Amino acid sequence: MTGFDIFESALIRLGLINSKGSLEQQLPLRKTALSVINELAGDLCKAPPIKSLNDILQIDRKAATLISYGTAYVLATVMGENEKQATMLAIFNAKRKLYLSEIKEISDRMPGNYGG
Repeated sequence: MTGFDIFESALIRLGLINSKGSLEQQLPLRKTALSVINELAGDLCKAPPIKSLNDILQIDRKAATLISYGTAYVLATVMGENEKQATMLAIFNAKRKLYLSEIKEISDRMPGNYGG
């Protein structure tokens, strides 16, 4: 999955493009999207930053979906779309809570005596 895939998904969620096109008029939002995608991917998945939206992100599909909602939220904020902003934030927060609640890693270690 590339950064551009997430950017395009965010634009579709906002109703700014349809699945067939008119993406060109939304390209000025690319720098904002790149910044947001890097921030969220780093925070949620510890993914290294990408330099271009054409670069591949090393994240799973659930993370990509979550990041697309976060990107849509920020883009709606930048554009002053208050209703869309509130909707995207609500969906992002719900999906983020679910994503973070899943077990990511199980460590092998013995319980310690932390009582002193």
